[in-house]
Amino acid sequence: MKDVTDISNLVSALRVHQIRSGKAHRFVDISIVETQGRFFVRLYKFGKNSWYSAFLKEPNGEIKCGETIISIKGVKPQDLDKINKSVTRAFWKKYHLNYGLMKLGFNTKNHEASTLELIPQV
Repeated sequence: MKDVTDISNLVSALRVHQIRSGKAHRFVDISIVETQGRFFVRLYKFGKNSWYSAFLKEPNGEIKCGETIISIKGVKPQDLDKINKSVTRAFWKKYHLNYGLMKLGFNTKNHEASTLELIPQV
């Protein structure tokens, strides 16, 4: 992977991506959005053995976009309160009605609180 622009192009080109924490976990499907030059994911199912809880324990991981695997660090954004609205707009823009339908099944505050930033390790 050359730089963040390459990652941006890969993330933009796909609607479904994959993520894993560490090397021991398997890749799971996820939706990644980009806003303000940063990449974000959110939790949809709130189980105690989620990819989110795995990243809180082990922030180093990988995303998979098609056949390309990119090392990342998954962290809670320091500016979560400020960035959340922009992340929500990015999800709406990319996933349109599907995002609205997905949101019917979860608590919006918990969903937004689970926002994780994926920082490429390039």
